[in-house]
Amino acid sequence: MAIVLVLIAIALLLVVGGVLLWHAAAQRSRRDATERFVGQHIDERTAAKLNAPGMVVRTPSAWRGGPDTWNQLLLRAGMVPTFRFYIGLVGLPLLVAVIGGMLLGPLAFAAILLIGLVLGFFRIWLRADRRHRKAVEQLPDFLDAVVRLMAIGTSLAASFQVAASKIDDPLLEIIEKANSAHRGGYELDVALRQTARQYRLHELYLVAAIVGVALRFGGRSDHVLERMAAFMRDLTQARRELVALSAEVRLSAWILALLPLGLAAFILAFNNDLFMNMWHDPVGWKLLLGAAALQIIGSYWLYRMARLN
Repeated sequence: MAIVLVLIAIALLLVVGGVLLWHAAAQRSRRDATERFVGQHIDERTAAKLNAPGMVVRTPSAWRGGPDTWNQLLLRAGMVPTFRFYIGLVGLPLLVAVIGGMLLGPLAFAAILLIGLVLGFFRIWLRADRRHRKAVEQLPDFLDAVVRLMAIGTSLAASFQVAASKIDDPLLEIIEKANSAHRGGYELDVALRQTARQYRLHELYLVAAIVGVALRFGGRSDHVLERMAAFMRDLTQARRELVALSAEVRLSAWILALLPLGLAAFILAFNNDLFMNMWHDPVGWKLLLGAAALQIIGSYWLYRMARLN
């Protein structure tokens, strides 16, 4: 049994190595795509200037919600995908699973490994969600600082750069990335829109729309930004009230989702023979798979109910 577990551990380590190689290839592909995009953007701007002096031809761009990629999730969570990061994410659950498998059997090995990987992913998702909420709460204060700088005669682009020194992470990281893109040649609204897509910060996308209108048509953009900041504060307050009112529903959803998993882990740790007998029984393993499927479906619906409330 120990030899089988060691072979499984080696196979999983090889899988981790393959994932790291895939990640390096994905980074290289993304870098090449960025270079092609920058070259295409420069060509489009050059052609626009040649065809219509003084006019800027822009391609309509819409907000793309879409499913997140792994790199975008790590970016929003503020984590750097280094080798040490993947060792902590995969290696530690694998080590604990090997020890648990030697003591409790192969089923315990698979269960511990699966739970460890799920908890690792959940930790990253939870950190990304918290950083997103904090960035949204910081945005009204940042806009107020921009409005104050514009009121004393500072330009819009300069106001964004100076106001960035008065905020903290995670919004500081987001604004600095947009300012870096602006200093690299992008228009400020384009840089804000691109950064908003990367971090899935829809509020920043709205700010980019206001900045784009101000840069092309002028007007009192400071008044619009001030009203946008007030609207964001009201929206944040409404979200907090909604969270407080739905606390009981969300707590019930957490308990109902985690209670079967905790009970299964308790039985697996103290009465492993019960699971093994069910697994080797022709009907028992079907019941276990059905229970796992029902747990996944039920957790998903509880999540949807908690989000709706």
